[in-house]
Amino acid sequence: MKHITLTVIFALFCALGFGQVSNPEFDKVAKKYEKGSYESALESAESLIDNDKHSKKPEPYLWASMCHYAIHNSDDDKLKSRFKSPLRDALKYAGKAVQKDKNGNIVDNNSDYYATMKTEGVAYAQEFEADGNYRKALYTYKQILKFAPNDPYILFVKGVTDIRQNAAFEAEKAISASFPVLEKNYRNLDYKPDPISSPILKGALVYYIDKLIEDAYVDSAKNVALSARVIFPLDEDIKAN
Repeated sequence: MKHITLTVIFALFCALGFGQVSNPEFDKVAKKYEKGSYESALESAESLIDNDKHSKKPEPYLWASMCHYAIHNSDDDKLKSRFKSPLRDALKYAGKAVQKDKNGNIVDNNSDYYATMKTEGVAYAQEFEADGNYRKALYTYKQILKFAPNDPYILFVKGVTDIRQNAAFEAEKAISASFPVLEKNYRNLDYKPDPISSPILKGALVYYIDKLIEDAYVDSAKNVALSARVIFPLDEDIKAN
């Protein structure tokens, strides 16, 4: 998996203008993070999370996510050895920050970082899928949906992964909520697909059509295939169905 460098992470930190940077309540975390003391910064963020005064604020969780992500990208093997899965935890805390965000602006105010989290999360899930570990892939898609709940690509692929995990009810709910949105979007000639999540759609869509045929839902497969041609009008794999 290709990760952005710590230099880029620091550039994100400087450029995004996080609201918590200028807030004295979070100065301790910010200064430690800026110095590259990510483990210490994480400890400070966790202390804030454990403090009733700050536990309902989104900023400590965002700091925790940033720290875990910086640790994930660190070249310090000793530091990384102390954390089982810092990328997973970066995704987890990114989602928690959104859950704690009463004003609903944490993602917009930190859009570059959340785009990075989506990029890393998609790649992480795809690695699990390539290894046939659909349980962990599904968990990762769920993590992404915590901070990108309106992304129909992630929701659709999550639904298809539910099928792989024999979770029929969850699959139907996710697919029925996402596929009509995708079809409608692609009928708009001005629509611009999400550059991060749209590349994972085709493989999931082909699998879904094949699975419908395999399970003898031929009419449903034909209907999905017709809609798929709106999304991928020139694709030979889609035309073949």
